[in-house]
Amino acid sequence: LPARSEMCIRDSSDGGAPRIGAQRRDSGAAETVPPGTPADGAGRPVIVLGAGPRGPLSVDLADEGPHLLIEGPAGSGRTELLRAVAASLASAARPDRLGILLIDGAGGEHGERGEGLRPCTELPHAYTHLVASDPVRMREFAQALGGELKRRADLLGTLDFTEWHTRYEEPQTLTGRRPASAAEQRGDLESPASGTLRLRPTAARPADPGPSPLPRLVVLADDFDALVAPALGSPGRPSAGSVVRVLEAVARDGGRLGVHLVATSARPDRTEDTELARGARLRIVLDPPVVPPSPDEAAPGRGRLGHPDGRVTPFQGGRVTGRIPRTATLRPTVVPLEWERMGDPPARRPVRELGNGPTDLALLASALDRAARSVNAEPLPPLIP
Repeated sequence: LPARSEMCIRDSSDGGAPRIGAQRRDSGAAETVPPGTPADGAGRPVIVLGAGPRGPLSVDLADEGPHLLIEGPAGSGRTELLRAVAASLASAARPDRLGILLIDGAGGEHGERGEGLRPCTELPHAYTHLVASDPVRMREFAQALGGELKRRADLLGTLDFTEWHTRYEEPQTLTGRRPASAAEQRGDLESPASGTLRLRPTAARPADPGPSPLPRLVVLADDFDALVAPALGSPGRPSAGSVVRVLEAVARDGGRLGVHLVATSARPDRTEDTELARGARLRIVLDPPVVPPSPDEAAPGRGRLGHPDGRVTPFQGGRVTGRIPRTATLRPTVVPLEWERMGDPPARRPVRELGNGPTDLALLASALDRAARSVNAEPLPPLIP
């Protein structure tokens, strides 16, 4: 992946919510890791939420989390914000060091265009997608994720995720090191046992560290309230409890094990007694939609982020699944104008999205897939078949 990859926010042509795209900045120089940063083998769970009062608003689940709860009524943009979260996570880490698990708690039926989190499956980091309407896979998912939590607990012992990675990386870094002479430190001479000085051949690039033996995992659960209290007659109702129990285990112990939970809820009254609601240090409340919609009102995805220290930051969530028109230029429109309206301001011209172009999320997924292949970063194996 590029030496530095970040999300940027650009205004959409329809004047609504900004769209998020990938901005790549390559640097030939090696970057030093600041003190306190987890080892490189642990993918960094950075999330760009959207545009805040001072520019892009982002959070780091490792520092400020470990979990995030997003609350908002129907039409407030919860699903789209969760898609933006997936895009941000994928842009911040390699797919062999950070994996994303996707759960559509309402069966994917209530997301925008009925797709739920399915568009996020194109990301190379998304290695498991669960739909609540499939009870067999729900049980398999609950058992598999529970087994993964137990495996991590046994592996880490009394250490937490960051401490374990630090101990794992340091021996590899220091293996074979010895004090070097001044000439060796300059990198142009080598000193063999005979004492004869010879020119050192061009130094090869350091070997790629490869996949992480313990990658970071992020579970994205849309409509968590629908899992907690499934509707009567829902096909996933008999097995929803097992999924909720394992997600509660993630909310309780996942921070130490390198497993994070980001969930949305349309009914806070149904989730207020869960481990996630009680322990989430990061919380987002989205504004209800304006009916009827108006171009002068806030677009879906407008809300407030509650920080662990009590601060509240307003922001406008980004849009990642808006389709890009094939044409890059806006053509002038000529309309008849009566003389009585010569002094009126020009009417707002609606911009029609042609629907035949790719989404920002699809373009990002394609770029990330190419970048991962270029460094042989294999995605994680599926948690369940």
